[in-house]
Amino acid sequence: MSIRRTEIQKLKTGQYIMVDEEPCVIKSTERSKSGKHGHAKVRVVCVGVFDGNKRSLTIPSGHMCEVPEIIKGNAQINFIEDALINIMDLETYESMDVNWPAEEELVNKLKDLQTDPGKMSASQVEYWSLAGKTLINRVFQN
Repeated sequence: MSIRRTEIQKLKTGQYIMVDEEPCVIKSTERSKSGKHGHAKVRVVCVGVFDGNKRSLTIPSGHMCEVPEIIKGNAQINFIEDALINIMDLETYESMDVNWPAEEELVNKLKDLQTDPGKMSASQVEYWSLAGKTLINRVFQN
């Protein structure tokens, strides 16, 4: 799990941040200044990548926060079960179990591949590995 630290004020919408040990995508940032001698604050609204929960936090602008490193790769599908999907990275040949994605379009594509093994052998997935978890991001044909 590779995580780097950066100042909260440098983050923008669409970037990723760790909140409560969960990687989240930033939906909005808002900067406000408190009083005469107070520190500027940054309010961040984000959504969890794996659980979909909305989170909001307010942090002084000079403070550091954790940002997950996203490792992207392509993999072939070994087998698809009802509870999980087993994929193998095409470069390292590492095999990993991945939960079903939340997006309806990806679920429909994977269920279609599950019923037709010929299509499954000719297709690949793009996956993201962040914060020690793996997520299927896209399904495509060779």
